[in-house]
Amino acid sequence: MLDQLLAGYAAPAGRFDELLSAPGRPRPHWEAFVRALAERSEREVSDTLTLTERQIREHGITYNVYADAQGVHRPWQVDPIPLVLPAREWAAISSGIEQRAELLDRILGDLYGAQSLLKNGTIPAAVVFGHRGFLAAAEGLRPAGGRHLLQYAADLARSPDGRWWVVADRTQAPSGSGYALENRLVVSRVFPQMFRELPVQHLASFFDALRSSLLQWAPRGDGAPRIVLLTPGPYNETYFEHALLARYLGFALVEGNDLAVRDDRVWLKTISGLERVHAIVRRQDDDYCDPLELRSDSALGIAGLTDVARRGNVLLANALGSGVLESGALLGYLPRLSQALLDEPLAMPSIATWWLGERAAFADAWQRPERLIVKPIERSPNEPSIAVGQLSADAREALRRRIAERPQHFVAQEWVHVSQAPVLEGKASGALAARTVGLRVFAVATPSGWRVMPGGLTRVAPDEDSPVIAMQRGGRSKDTWVLGEGPVNAEFSLLSSTVAADDLVGADATLASRAAENLFWLGRYGERCDATARLLRVAIAQLLEDGEARAGVPPAYLLAERLGVVDPSRRGPGRSPGRALRRAAHHPEGALAERLASLSRVAFSLRDRMSVDHWRTLNRLLADPALQREPALPMTLVWLDRAVTALMTLSGFVLDGMTRGVGWRFVSIGRRIERLATMCTTLQVATNEGRMHELDWLLDLADSSVTYRSRYLAAPEWLPVLDMTVRDEANPRSLAFQAKGLAEFIARLETAHGEFASTLLAPAHAALRELPAAELKPESAPLADLIGQLQSAAYAISDAVSLKFFSHAVPRSMLQIAP
Repeated sequence: MLDQLLAGYAAPAGRFDELLSAPGRPRPHWEAFVRALAERSEREVSDTLTLTERQIREHGITYNVYADAQGVHRPWQVDPIPLVLPAREWAAISSGIEQRAELLDRILGDLYGAQSLLKNGTIPAAVVFGHRGFLAAAEGLRPAGGRHLLQYAADLARSPDGRWWVVADRTQAPSGSGYALENRLVVSRVFPQMFRELPVQHLASFFDALRSSLLQWAPRGDGAPRIVLLTPGPYNETYFEHALLARYLGFALVEGNDLAVRDDRVWLKTISGLERVHAIVRRQDDDYCDPLELRSDSALGIAGLTDVARRGNVLLANALGSGVLESGALLGYLPRLSQALLDEPLAMPSIATWWLGERAAFADAWQRPERLIVKPIERSPNEPSIAVGQLSADAREALRRRIAERPQHFVAQEWVHVSQAPVLEGKASGALAARTVGLRVFAVATPSGWRVMPGGLTRVAPDEDSPVIAMQRGGRSKDTWVLGEGPVNAEFSLLSSTVAADDLVGADATLASRAAENLFWLGRYGERCDATARLLRVAIAQLLEDGEARAGVPPAYLLAERLGVVDPSRRGPGRSPGRALRRAAHHPEGALAERLASLSRVAFSLRDRMSVDHWRTLNRLLADPALQREPALPMTLVWLDRAVTALMTLSGFVLDGMTRGVGWRFVSIGRRIERLATMCTTLQVATNEGRMHELDWLLDLADSSVTYRSRYLAAPEWLPVLDMTVRDEANPRSLAFQAKGLAEFIARLETAHGEFASTLLAPAHAALRELPAAELKPESAPLADLIGQLQSAAYAISDAVSLKFFSHAVPRSMLQIAP
């Protein structure tokens, strides 16, 4: 079986192969894994790939490749075969990374402090001041906790002789640790027995060290330290990782406009006022963090953040200005800097690098252009790395002339044929193929020294011919299994620490304003999607029963026009109502798809708050193939049945899965407002344009047919139907049910936050309760007036909620600063 598995696997000559020490002979640390894999049948291997893809899809693991048509919905690519590394080899890597992280932190402290390295010429001034990552505003800044770097990542590659080299340093806002964690969760479920039997070191202790360090070094005062994770927002390429880490570490996920600077401190805008923030784990670039002192056109930052950091009143991980260390031009100077600052040789060397701003380096590098990769000193999607050896002679000369015009902006690195590792290719064959790999490792500073994650993010080239590994070029990733020398403590968990009685947190814990707003719109969009799917189902059923040739327009179709589900211009001679309804139900630009997309966007912004089951159900709904084609009307009904069922499941997660705290109330208020407004429009159409029609459609739309039949042994009539849909407080679809629920939710919020909306609803709610049965008829003017009042109240309450809780421009006099 082993021979069969390895039959088609071979790495080209001149590369280190991670799997094999010789043809057909696995390396000792791979032996157990490969033999277990070889025992799997082709069907089992195919199922492995399917399971991996399903977990990624259902968990909503995404990575935004900006040039990809799927955008933020592009699934994260994971190969199920991990990169396996032995304990002794990892010990050397870990030691080298610890030393390198300490060295870079000291360099950064000098560059923004005494600048002795610049004054004595150890680092050329042009290398530092010519890089956009150097922030003059950060000079003299002494970060809280005394360290500029709290997190560090390095991109490693293995050369043909088996040695590991550093290709690039990541110091500004190192990304990937969350994806490494998610890869571990996916792959350990795909190979649970192998993961248990092999001594694979776990990752939780690394994240525990990160959280502990932030708590340790955060400035004190204003209660227990509050830590937030700052994200550029849902459209960032790694937003899924931001949400995952925030949830896993127990930090609030915030955007720039969630924070404000007051009294030389950073505050989180919550529905209760401002609350102090002590530490920020940032996932956005330096210059976007503060539009006041850094990039003035940034809409992502917090005005005044630089000054707060300068005063030591907030801990930033990492400190502003740390991006300068990512300059490729520094790599060639690190061996000398290690001797100067640490008095020891550099243990983890960089790959051979020339800063082309030095004439001698430019001339030396260009003596061997076929062995070079040229890249800008600053990472840029507009200037990718170029393998010079793959260019024609003319293109090579054109590149040399272009670089010579501004050589200080470029570095050249030796093009090393880095190692290859096995990947699974093809569900049918389950064959192994060799692909180029690189390894990103992560370290965090602790009071006792640097801690390196026992694993990392293994990145895989997209195809066998690609010389550059980059996720933005469509690459895949792997889990990284670092084997221990003895038994592994599998019991430790980031969630296993003891919680004291004084630390218990209730359901009404602090809720950020933006999170409250997203929860509110999650409720509204969820209800809007449900109403759209139900309306389309009723309208199509009515059309199929009555036929398109029948005189007059069915009331359900009229309602669809009023609610913007179908375009009124599509009605008329030669126009097919059936075609318009099919488009609304199936087309990617139809009403249902657009409203589901809105629901998806707001849900994605709440990714750190949504359960796996909730997210899985939503993803299945969004990925339904029915949204890509327009079948006949009967099959459209099948799709709408499926959609309504899924939307009811999502509603069930809100009703039964959410803690009855303030966040749940915002979701519920959103749902009640949307349902009240929609039901008012429905009754307006029914009592005006639908008077001459039977009332079954209205009962179906209000999901009340079964209740009506159980109460009345008669055909639907106006009096009982209007009683159920207007006055019955026990009917979840009635106006009375929505008004009563809204009044209760508003009252609960007003108890804690003051009056803001109860007076908007009270008159219409009182009139609804006093409405006599005699007015339950379609021609009743008091009924029509009441429906209009309730609809206006719903929209007014929506505005009042937004102004009270969601506005980010509230005058300081209106904000309560928490003690």
